[in-house]
Amino acid sequence: MDTRQAHGTHRAAPLLRLHLFGGFSMDRDGGRPLAERWPRPGARTLVKLLAVVPGHRLHREQAMDVCWPDAGHRAATGSLRVALHAARRALEPELAPRASSSYLKSDGELLLLDPATVWIDADHAESTARAAVADGSVDELARALARFTGEILPEDRYAPWTAARREGLALLKEQVLLRLAGAHLDGGAFAEAAAAAEQVLATSPAEELAHRVLIDACLRQGLRRRAVRQYHACREALDAELGVRPGPETERLHRAALAGTRVRAPVLATPPSLLPLRVARDAPPLRGRDETLRRLLTATDGPPVTFLTGEAGVGKTRLAGEVARRAASAGTAVLWGSGQEAEGHTPYGAFAEALDGWLAGHDASERARVGGEYPELAAFLPSLGRVATGAERSPEEERDRLFRASTMFLDDLALRCPVLVVLDDLHAADTGSFRLLGHLARRAGERGTALRFLVTYREEEVPEGDARRSVVASLLRQRLGAREEVGRLDEEACLTVVRDAAGDRRDDPARARRVWELSLGNPLFALELTRGLNEGGTDGTDNDVTPEGVRELVTGRLVRLDPDTRRVVEALSAAGGETSLTELLDVAEHGLRPPVAGAAAADALDRAIAASLLEERQVVVAGRPEAGVAFRHPLVRLTCYEQLTTVRRRQLHAAYARTVARRRPDAVDTLAAHFTRADDPRAATYLRRAAERAAGLYANDTADRYYRDLVARLDVDAARARLAHAHVLRRMGHFEQAADTLRLALAEFARRGGHDDAVLAAALLAETLVKTSAPGAGRRTLREHPVTADTAPEPAACHHLALSVIRCVQGRYADGAEAARQALDAARRRAGGPGTGAGGPRLGAEGGQPRPRRPLRRSPRGGRPGAGTGGGVRGADAARLGPVDRP
Repeated sequence: MDTRQAHGTHRAAPLLRLHLFGGFSMDRDGGRPLAERWPRPGARTLVKLLAVVPGHRLHREQAMDVCWPDAGHRAATGSLRVALHAARRALEPELAPRASSSYLKSDGELLLLDPATVWIDADHAESTARAAVADGSVDELARALARFTGEILPEDRYAPWTAARREGLALLKEQVLLRLAGAHLDGGAFAEAAAAAEQVLATSPAEELAHRVLIDACLRQGLRRRAVRQYHACREALDAELGVRPGPETERLHRAALAGTRVRAPVLATPPSLLPLRVARDAPPLRGRDETLRRLLTATDGPPVTFLTGEAGVGKTRLAGEVARRAASAGTAVLWGSGQEAEGHTPYGAFAEALDGWLAGHDASERARVGGEYPELAAFLPSLGRVATGAERSPEEERDRLFRASTMFLDDLALRCPVLVVLDDLHAADTGSFRLLGHLARRAGERGTALRFLVTYREEEVPEGDARRSVVASLLRQRLGAREEVGRLDEEACLTVVRDAAGDRRDDPARARRVWELSLGNPLFALELTRGLNEGGTDGTDNDVTPEGVRELVTGRLVRLDPDTRRVVEALSAAGGETSLTELLDVAEHGLRPPVAGAAAADALDRAIAASLLEERQVVVAGRPEAGVAFRHPLVRLTCYEQLTTVRRRQLHAAYARTVARRRPDAVDTLAAHFTRADDPRAATYLRRAAERAAGLYANDTADRYYRDLVARLDVDAARARLAHAHVLRRMGHFEQAADTLRLALAEFARRGGHDDAVLAAALLAETLVKTSAPGAGRRTLREHPVTADTAPEPAACHHLALSVIRCVQGRYADGAEAARQALDAARRRAGGPGTGAGGPRLGAEGGQPRPRRPLRRSPRGGRPGAGTGGGVRGADAARLGPVDRP
């Protein structure tokens, strides 16, 4: 009998709250505070055990088996008695001696927690969840989900006695999430439905209902490709975990995804404020191009690509801008990109600018939808952010996926309205942009989509034998492209241009006639001559009509600028012809000496614009549209830049590099170009990063150029950069050049006494020599750099694999098999011991892009294998190159 009851002094005990989610804790609604530390761990375990078992009651024998499994019966009985005493005092510090506990009670041989005085959070979450599942409303389900505040008893995660309760609550939480996902789906909240289903799949990847909700949500949003991918993820998970196929309802959704045609595209209507970025809104009327304009605007049944060709200054970009303006006003979606020669050969740069400029005009939610539907595009579009792409793939696979995604993106857009992609100055773009254009043109021709490309292109700027020229020739040969030669203006049109530019001075027909005679109908020359005459810079007697003559006119106008304006214009010339206003002002303030800042910089820009040297233009920086400035014509920029001394050029490029490094640290192509032109030691770092990025995008020509520049800049230890360069050359099929590059790397390794590196380079050289039909020379190379007892496993594996290739090529198949077994043994030794291979940053077998690796052991010969500047080649990856490259 309770002593307190016997003396008539019983008071109701305060409610005890036991918290299991997120770790065990307890508190009470009143009474003395409870101690945080328990005097006996067994007492705490006993209370937690009673809190998780069904009904919160347990036989004493069961409690002893769980808490003291290795003790004898007498010892376990004594421990239980001590634990019960300690637990009751911990739960109820004011408990009188020999009094019964209000919380932890005995009922014969049973121990139990009194439900009238003990509240447990897991029980409350369970009851709330079951009621919410029965109710089915979004609010109730969300409220129930909020009760699951963490993992139950994480400190006892692996204790067997928690498993049943843990699994039961996890299953109940999944039921709540699935019910909530279905409710959101029925209510049209597709993103919320997908989020709830993804929470289920994070812990139960084979839950078919969650996959089905995701597929259905994607279909209702028009994300057909994403729905198909989710179906295949469901099928793989079910097969791997359960060995079954998806059910009929999931298969029905899959068929609906495959059968979909005109689904709602993930890009919406054209934002008029961005169309097109390169078309000046206050541009003067286009003269003398009416017939050409008519042909370009009505050529919907012709080849998908039109190349606008013609001499510099003839007005190709102005014509393309007018076509874009009129097409946009008629409801065509216009995307505008251009080659940026001053920033180096950015991989797929022309298309990256076009697509990024288009996406920059849409809000974040729309860009997120595009990123979800086309995650491959995030590899080169900053506006999409970083989108996970799943398992690692080779650069060839990534390039193919990128090409397919670009095709599907533009095809989906073309389902809603005609699409015109303008690629300005494509001759300044990288080879990857040309190849992507060829791929898109072929697909547009095959499918008959409303997708057209308008390209301004100066053929004389692309050398003979260049891969870019071959892409253009292939498009013309297959009738996927057509040339539109933009000629000079006739006399009437040229005189009209002169009158437009002269403004109020229209009373001097002799002067206008002289401009016509000097310009011979070149619009740029005519404009520059007219402005020179208006400003008194020439008397109109100079008959030099070459581009050099125009440069002289521009030089005369530059000389008349005040010092601040001249220095700001010079800074822009180092940027490459156009830049954001923010970056130019940053360079003017922090990169010029003395600085041009604040109102002085704004006034200088106003004067340069008033002098018709610069124009305001919207640019896209890191996926966002920004206010910018640009030269009115590339010849103006070129004239200004050529007049700078070498020292001045380096200073300006260094200033731009510092600004870009602060604002856009991931713009490695821009940073590599500026640091290189500044002759800055940091150029090597950014050239290497740019080369690795280009190789990862399978832009081999661009990576080749970057690696050549990198090797030329490295005074010492260029061997690793040469190894990475050799990988790119091998992938391009230039095996002779790859062999020459590897010989230089091998010689440097041998001169430094780096045994492991020399063995690795020799193995790669030997295998490359096989590609050049010189297996004997490859065998001699291996003999000169043999494997010894000190050779690390990775170089040894590479050596034996190269030897196996040579022997098989020579018809010695048994010897080849033996060498392959030796390579496999060495590779297994590498796998068995962390950090025992050749050093340097790991390079993928297909692209030279770095991968993180574990720390390396010290070489027994001294020094760290692989230390040095430049990209390295991991032995096991290099060994895989043989089978990959082999025809």
